[in-house]
Amino acid sequence: MPRPLYIVSLGGNALSTEESALGSVMEAVHALYSKGNVVITHGNGPQVGELSDIEHKPLAVLTAQTEAEIGIYLGERLMEYFRARHKLVSVDTVLTKVLVDSNDPAFRNPSKPIGRFYSRSAALNLSKKGFKMKKLIGGYRRVVPSPKPVKIINIDEIAYQASLRHIVIAAGGGGIPMFKDYKLAEGVIDKDYATALLASQMGARAMFILTNVEGAYLNFGTKGQRLISKASISEMEAYIRKGFFEEGSMKPKVEACVDYVKKTGGKAAIGDMSNALDTIAFKGCTLISR
Repeated sequence: MPRPLYIVSLGGNALSTEESALGSVMEAVHALYSKGNVVITHGNGPQVGELSDIEHKPLAVLTAQTEAEIGIYLGERLMEYFRARHKLVSVDTVLTKVLVDSNDPAFRNPSKPIGRFYSRSAALNLSKKGFKMKKLIGGYRRVVPSPKPVKIINIDEIAYQASLRHIVIAAGGGGIPMFKDYKLAEGVIDKDYATALLASQMGARAMFILTNVEGAYLNFGTKGQRLISKASISEMEAYIRKGFFEEGSMKPKVEACVDYVKKTGGKAAIGDMSNALDTIAFKGCTLISR
């Protein structure tokens, strides 16, 4: 009987936080691996944004570059963690090719935040240089085209490595965007949508999106904010329609979870990277199910 598959997604901003948060992720991956196979995805917004300031390369190339770098780093940390517990595990980083539609309206309307936050004056200066800037809750960030992923092109490679009981790191930064003629697309795929697509194509039992907050909130950032502990697909869709979730931040996470649950019937959770063990147990987080 095939072992169940679990998908763990790490936010790019969360990866930039304290070391203890990454330790919690290691514990969670170890616990999930004892029950089934594990594929890890991750964001790269801060990393690719920083590189884009100093290396004038296509965004797809920078995505591949950071996907490899973060994958190697995470892989080394995971193998060290398992060795310390007298267990050997192979960790494979797969540079993931993702099909996007050349007619996607995102190419005409950049919306995906990358890089660090800027002050208003710094953002204004960058705008004069041709960068598209957007004001978010934490300040101003650069935004770039973010086409929706259509298909994980090399999904068979990822599935094969996972079937060997390897921990696989894939779809880093949302994967490398490509058109159907395999030409690179100038944009960045949201890693949450790519994660949901990967989880759906692979038939994962559960998907966990780990970030730097406890989950999805109603009225986030106000005195009346409330964590959504459990919700059905229809409830979350209603919250989306009412505009409770910020574009480019929590909204894609919620939409990705809803899409995955709809397609597979599995469970999806959004939780704090620092409390990853609780999240994989569906505690202290946002659980979305049918």
